[in-house]
Amino acid sequence: MISKLLSILFGTISTMIISFYWYSVLFRNLYMKEANVKQEKQKNKENNQPLLFELTGRFLQASLITIFYNVLKTKDENDLNLALSLAVFFCVSFQVQYYTSKVVWEQKTWNYFVIKVCEQFISLSTLSIMTYIFVK
Repeated sequence: MISKLLSILFGTISTMIISFYWYSVLFRNLYMKEANVKQEKQKNKENNQPLLFELTGRFLQASLITIFYNVLKTKDENDLNLALSLAVFFCVSFQVQYYTSKVVWEQKTWNYFVIKVCEQFISLSTLSIMTYIFVK
């Protein structure tokens, strides 16, 4: 039980760190351009609500991958292929479809699609590896 909670906790934290560096260091300018986000200096308090929603989503992803891995793995064996297969499954079944609809219906660019899906795939792979490490 403790190992599953550690998997979820470290998975959530690691994906938030990956996301931070992905969108603020690596692809900041390109992402801002492709997402049509204007950077304005805010004098008021920053709104933390989007951050809390993102944290909740990452927590749910970590929980689902941990639960599915625990249910599907062979008894008392860790399976890295299963863990990474879950990352591919979640990315293709949820993220690719979601961001494709952003391109088709909301006129986002394919560069936006690639930036978002790659970040999600790396985050989901990290979650899967954390699950593989912690869940016994």
